[in-house]
Amino acid sequence: MRILITGIAGSLGRAFIKYLVKGNHIIGLDNAEWGIAELEKEYEGENIEFMLEDFSEWKFDQRPVDLVIHTAAYKHLPLGEKNVNSFIDNNIVKVRRLFSECYKNSADFIFISSDKAIEPCNLYGYTKAIGEHLAMEFNGVVARCGNFLNSSGSVIPVWEKCIKENKPLPITDLSMKRFVIDVDNAVRQIMDGYLKGEHLIIPKCEEVSLAELAAYVLQKHGKVYGNYPIEIIGVRQGEKMREKLQ
Repeated sequence: MRILITGIAGSLGRAFIKYLVKGNHIIGLDNAEWGIAELEKEYEGENIEFMLEDFSEWKFDQRPVDLVIHTAAYKHLPLGEKNVNSFIDNNIVKVRRLFSECYKNSADFIFISSDKAIEPCNLYGYTKAIGEHLAMEFNGVVARCGNFLNSSGSVIPVWEKCIKENKPLPITDLSMKRFVIDVDNAVRQIMDGYLKGEHLIIPKCEEVSLAELAAYVLQKHGKVYGNYPIEIIGVRQGEKMREKLQ
């Protein structure tokens, strides 16, 4: 298959490369210059093209593909509340253009959504909810996921940096719960669902409290939860105490 992956330099995009690199021709798009440069070195000689390009500008009539996996999105919650126009443009307007072109050119597509699309209470969640409706309108596939462990947007790298610098772990609320999933496991479930013809794929995630997640991260680094300093920073605007996947 000829597969176009947007947001290729992110954690999820990289996981899709590992899963699909054998037997497929992959085209990866991202606006992260250094990420693209790193990937070109890592996958030199493989059947992959990496391009520094806006996903909404892809010319399907000139470069047809069989499948689009759309992982690119603005997703930082507080930034979304302060940069409304940018989030709407990137997560809705450009997404509609992409899905419309997929439909016109008979390309399948998978839209990576979020549990924050269910009963949204922040701009990011609203954009993902609208994205899901657009995907269904253009006969695409929705993959609604929880939080990806160790992704660029995850709290885990933040905590690990704090541990390395011997600083307290900043935690919004110890009882707050989140759905989490390993990114490679998510990719396997998404592709299995797509190949089975499913139009709504909800990978099986584990629901954990932030206290449990912090204990896991501390244990990985030889620390003991309860003995390591924690800084409670409070729930941020647009955050829920508990998410839903459906």
